[in-house]
Amino acid sequence: MKTFDTCPVHPRRLLRSPTAMALAAAAAVALSACGTNGSPAADAGLGPAVRFVCNDTPPSTIVARYRQPDASSMTLRRADSVAELQRQPAASGARYEGANVQFWEHQGEVQLRWGPNAMPLRCVRQG
Repeated sequence: MKTFDTCPVHPRRLLRSPTAMALAAAAAVALSACGTNGSPAADAGLGPAVRFVCNDTPPSTIVARYRQPDASSMTLRRADSVAELQRQPAASGARYEGANVQFWEHQGEVQLRWGPNAMPLRCVRQG
């Protein structure tokens, strides 16, 4: 009867080898450079993350990242969804709109509509 245990290197030794450890470290560094959409290029030109907590139940958190240097657009993340919004004229505050998403910020407070017939949420800036 033939066995299939003919590998010259035992799997436990392979995991402890310097080559395997170097490859694991390189993979960890490469993955840590990924941005919000899974690539460093997706974050190019975006400012720091700004967090808001909304008044829905349970409270959701949204993360806004404004395009630099002029904040002409923004990336907005809520749970597992991401929306790209464009700045719109506003009498006061900053208003952005995208596909079925409206974001209107004034003095650290946001009115948010996420979805075609969604009721507005009130969100407050954190930090």
